[in-house]
Amino acid sequence: MKESEKESIVEYSRDDLNSFIEGATLLATGGGGPIEVAKTLLDQSGVTSVKTLPSRSVPDGMKIAMTGQVFAPSDIWSNLDFTSALNSYTSLVPEGGVRGVLPIEVGAVNGIVPAIIAGMTGAYLIADAQIDRSMSQMDMGLFQMNVGFNNLHMVTKDGEVAAEISYPGQETDAMVLEKDILDTMDAHAGFQGVGGFASYSMSGTDLRDHFDRGLLIGDTFEYAKRLGTSMDAPDFEPRILDTIQRHIGPDYSPYRLFRGYLVQAQQQAHAQDYGCVDFITSDPTSCTGARIYYSNENMIAYRLLWVLVRGVPTPMELNPMAIGPDAVCYLLMEGETQNFRKGHSFSNEAYDQAHGAPDFFRTHEIELIGIPEPRLRTRPIIDTFAREIATTKQAFGRPYTGNYIPMEQLNTLTPIIDMPRAEGDMGGHSHITMTAGVANAEIRYTLDGSEPDQDSRRYAEPIPCSALSGRGIRANLFHNDGRPGLPLTVRFPEL
Repeated sequence: MKESEKESIVEYSRDDLNSFIEGATLLATGGGGPIEVAKTLLDQSGVTSVKTLPSRSVPDGMKIAMTGQVFAPSDIWSNLDFTSALNSYTSLVPEGGVRGVLPIEVGAVNGIVPAIIAGMTGAYLIADAQIDRSMSQMDMGLFQMNVGFNNLHMVTKDGEVAAEISYPGQETDAMVLEKDILDTMDAHAGFQGVGGFASYSMSGTDLRDHFDRGLLIGDTFEYAKRLGTSMDAPDFEPRILDTIQRHIGPDYSPYRLFRGYLVQAQQQAHAQDYGCVDFITSDPTSCTGARIYYSNENMIAYRLLWVLVRGVPTPMELNPMAIGPDAVCYLLMEGETQNFRKGHSFSNEAYDQAHGAPDFFRTHEIELIGIPEPRLRTRPIIDTFAREIATTKQAFGRPYTGNYIPMEQLNTLTPIIDMPRAEGDMGGHSHITMTAGVANAEIRYTLDGSEPDQDSRRYAEPIPCSALSGRGIRANLFHNDGRPGLPLTVRFPEL
């Protein structure tokens, strides 16, 4: 290696690796594998340090492969394994010369497994990735339709070669690769639901070219590590938000989307774990809430309104506040158990009684942090997320026909509706209020189903629920210059 390349090497200690796991859990948007599993794998590996290199500094002749594991989080608990991915990597990139390991994503498990492989083989961990969050499908990263994968190696943890596939045509649709991975897992019982793989073999010259084309996001490992080191500080929340701000740049900002408590969670185990999680605000005078649909990772977050329907607290799904690929991340604001700590994040498995602590999250405040992902707002990636959102909602009998709207618009251009409640009550039932998220705008609404315009009734005071029971309200923001915002439509049940 040249001296200039050696100067870019950063060595991470065991403490750094644990900090990375903590930060990667937040960036994994509820997925990426449980944090306890990632820490167990690191302990089992015996790895104490890892050397990283940024893409821009890799040697021309470095031999590199992308490595990871495909799994449903509910499966990995019974098969705590990284050796399948390790065996797959060494099969595709044998010893000799300078080697590199490229992570598939940023997540607790699929972030630490490439680091373990680098530490165990003496390879360099590439410090960048094609995505700075976790993804539930392989076509959600920047490589999709841009980088060809010429091979796939899959070897079980027992050393059985399950797949050595070549793609001579330089296939670029990553879902072809994912299908071959899943088919191989189905055909070989030795994977036990956790399929380690290696693909996208390339040289250092290739990797630098991908970086120069904007297909890799720089310093993702350091980004996650910095987040992790912020989590034990007394002022952890502003430190975390500042770290996110510095990563995404001055043109965008992270959002405090919501604070509240878990109410209920449902999960269905398929090839992905599909879930729906409902929260209620920690504000004792508000009836607002939040709902997240996830496919391993959080796909879309909605505002909720908790209302009393014949005396039963019932969640009404309103408008989205974040749509993938924009990220919705969990941050625990209070409390501590053996596995969950204030200032740290967690995965959706935390809401499952078998491996989590749902009762704990019903009484300890959670913050939902929204992270805009402008670099992932390409048409192929947006379409992929829309497909997965529709599939996830369909699993719960709910359609999805929405379009992608950036987070910064969803949280400033839509009226926010609430139904004040008496402290201690679960749902409101007297009147609704509406507020605007921006200055110099007014709210106009209709009750007859028509689209509100500048001549519609202006919202000036709370609206009695008796006027809304069994009816709908449509509202929108209008700026002083006449520009409309994003419309809100709410259909109330018989209250």
